[in-house]
Amino acid sequence: METEIKEIIPRILRDMNDGVLVLDMHGQILYLNDRGHAMLGVDEDMTGKKYGKAFLARDADDTNDKFHQFVVDAVYDKEHAHSGEAVYKAENKKPRNFNLTSSFLYGETKEKKIGVVVLFTDVTEVARLNRQRRESSTIFAVLMICVCIYLFLWSFLCYLNAEPPTWVMNLMIEGMSVILFFIILKTTSFSLKDIGLRIKNVRSTFIPAILITLTGTFVLVLGKLVILKTAPGFFPEGAPFWDWSVGTFADIIYPFTAILQEFLARGVMQENLNRIFIGKYAGVTSIVVSALIFGVLHIAHGLPFMIGASVLLGALGVLYHKQGNIWGLCIVHYVLGEAATFLRYLI
Repeated sequence: METEIKEIIPRILRDMNDGVLVLDMHGQILYLNDRGHAMLGVDEDMTGKKYGKAFLARDADDTNDKFHQFVVDAVYDKEHAHSGEAVYKAENKKPRNFNLTSSFLYGETKEKKIGVVVLFTDVTEVARLNRQRRESSTIFAVLMICVCIYLFLWSFLCYLNAEPPTWVMNLMIEGMSVILFFIILKTTSFSLKDIGLRIKNVRSTFIPAILITLTGTFVLVLGKLVILKTAPGFFPEGAPFWDWSVGTFADIIYPFTAILQEFLARGVMQENLNRIFIGKYAGVTSIVVSALIFGVLHIAHGLPFMIGASVLLGALGVLYHKQGNIWGLCIVHYVLGEAATFLRYLI
């Protein structure tokens, strides 16, 4: 039985997903399992070597100092076990985050300490997700401050009977998007892909967007035909069916407006909320909340427009959840927004 146990234990240590480093009380390496070799980026057998010569002499910079210090402390602090985290960068590999724990190895008397076992677990992905959740919470807090300032300013101007034109309020929304874009790029670890600005599949991005745009435009045209028959006073009397005369400078810059607003709704709101919320319905919740917030930002246009913006942004949120980028949505946003304008739904 003892022989079997002696054969089984090394196999268990060898096949573990965590790195296992065993040293004697003088810092000599007694054992390093296969996973440990891979995680630390070493190929040769380290058994019998002093830890300092085997590892400390290999590192040209101080990236791994915290890891090495943990091992040294675990060996020479004869009274306490240790736990902590450290970054480790193996040669020609990206830095990884390790969770570290140490324990003592006892002899047959169970009183004399004969060695130290250091267990190190790769928690890089967990650390990345936690960091992104913290960053997302910060970005969302900044967003809520901007939204509150926007609403307070609008309410204050209305109170003074100096309600600003809707184009001014739209510029404030776009300015908010630009500010948050630079905050995200300068203060977080998010890439362009993380905030919905990188296309992964051109076909799956633009074909659905074109189909939705054509369908939506058809519905708007058909809806106007029905309204003209059933409620003639809904649209301005005498105005042409498609009225180019209502175009303004805002329509010229509307492509940029659509991009900035979609970035705000998706890359800032929906994407960050999706990282903050947890559980089965995190995706749905992030879509609903971002759509409601975006609807509130259109308060200057009135309640019907707010409701319409929320419904449209909610529907587009589902598409973004599947595609992961804003570019197809920008096409839908721009074309349907312009169609609604020139069909006189908005003016």
